[in-house]
Amino acid sequence: MFFSSTSQPSPGRKAATKGTWARAVVACPKCGTANMVQRFETIIDEFSVRCSRCGQRSFHHKAEIGVHQMPERRQKKR
Repeated sequence: MFFSSTSQPSPGRKAATKGTWARAVVACPKCGTANMVQRFETIIDEFSVRCSRCGQRSFHHKAEIGVHQMPERRQKKR
């Protein structure tokens, strides 16, 4: 009923590919949870992020940012 299928596209059609988007990640120094940061292209040299798990706010440097490539979330093209 709710199973996903891996069907092959017809010979005349191209397979739909999803794009990727980058998300910046910094780790919480207290609990180690990876916290996502939006708009990391415009981040200043030092910034603070509140942990989503323990609630502690900590300062991070721009050099501490790790970047994860994630699949596109949008289902329909704009």
